[in-house]
Amino acid sequence: MDLSSWLRRYAAGRPHVLLVVSRGGTGVRLALEAELSRRGWPIAAGPADADVLLVAGAPGPELGSALDAVWAAIPQPRTHATILDAARVAVELDRAAAELVAGHPMTGPLPSQTTVDGGPVRSGEVTDRDDAPHVHRSAHGEHSDHTKHAGHGGHGEMRMPGGLPMADLGQDRDGLTLDQLQVTLGPVLSDWPAGLVLAVVLQGDVVQRAHARLVDDPLSLPFWSSDTPMTDTDRGDAADPSRHAAARELDAIARFLAVAGWPAPATRARRLRDELLAGASPEPMCAAAEALCRQVRRSRTLRRMLRGLPHALDLLTVRLEALGQAIVALRGPAGMAATPEERRPTTVSAAAREHAGSPLRSRLNLDELERLLVGTDLATARLLIAGADPITDEDSDRTGGSAPHAAAAVPARRPEQAVPVGTDGRDGEGEAPSAGHDSRHSHE
Repeated sequence: MDLSSWLRRYAAGRPHVLLVVSRGGTGVRLALEAELSRRGWPIAAGPADADVLLVAGAPGPELGSALDAVWAAIPQPRTHATILDAARVAVELDRAAAELVAGHPMTGPLPSQTTVDGGPVRSGEVTDRDDAPHVHRSAHGEHSDHTKHAGHGGHGEMRMPGGLPMADLGQDRDGLTLDQLQVTLGPVLSDWPAGLVLAVVLQGDVVQRAHARLVDDPLSLPFWSSDTPMTDTDRGDAADPSRHAAARELDAIARFLAVAGWPAPATRARRLRDELLAGASPEPMCAAAEALCRQVRRSRTLRRMLRGLPHALDLLTVRLEALGQAIVALRGPAGMAATPEERRPTTVSAAAREHAGSPLRSRLNLDELERLLVGTDLATARLLIAGADPITDEDSDRTGGSAPHAAAAVPARRPEQAVPVGTDGRDGEGEAPSAGHDSRHSHE
């Protein structure tokens, strides 16, 4: 065995996976994350860091175009697979590892060229095409496809070499005339809502206007919806709606913590979610979830990081309250006997309390999300999107290529007084969050 073969085999033992989720692909995504965690395969932060491109669910035309652009940016050796059935997750991961070990170029379909008959479409290496869309990578490690969302009226074909449009001039909130730059985020980002595309107008790194929309239409029923029949084989022994609701809230808090830069409790939340969906006994799961909530509430470092960021602490409180309600419901009559006053009190702003009445209302629609983001910087916006957990898995009229100009400018809200997440002064247990957002995380 020569050195190149040994290195390929070594790298294939723990390849980095770029996971993309289509609308309606949540069930497959959960199965993938559980299997990746079991194998110890890390999640890639972007195309340059990826060895394997995995698509959960069938991509529509617009997501498919973005996938082709991302695929062109992944270095060799590489492989991809589109998985439509959670039962095939382990098989496809084994096949991806074998292709990386082989290391020889293979011709085949692009990630967008998938079928809808239930079988996966997969391919190894393909040659780069001259007509491949360009992928822009921002300073935040994010990337987006600007070929499909070129709704930048007034620019014509005047684009900079990186693919961004030329900056315009416009008045900011203080009446000053400053440069305005239009940027599109999504639909392929780590810890990003499935199918979401956010077009923003920036002055510096401050969001002046935002327009959110969804790509394509979902090809299956919403996974987390309470009225979705729970007979799918990819849900394990999770027919209890309260178990399903608790798993959904653990999934949401895991995304927020991962984007906030605290991977250890994010990984714990995902493992609890996976065990609940696999049919684990409720009582130890509830105890572990409550311990996770206490750790997050008591973290001084997390509070200091979020203090001063508009709405960030409010959204974290909403996420924790929604998870607490789900835990009480999962415990059954004994848990329901506890009144809200007997449970740990929290102080929530009026804006956050409006969305904290139930686990369903803890999720924002796209109009609410747009208003939430105006006036924040780009990194904070990324965190707020994770905390808002917007509704993207249901049918919506917000599909299509509207530009950010279509969204009316909303005056920025004044940052509300920071709300303490916990009332005691102790730090949480375990690793402290890093200073910064959207950090790379792994299932370790």
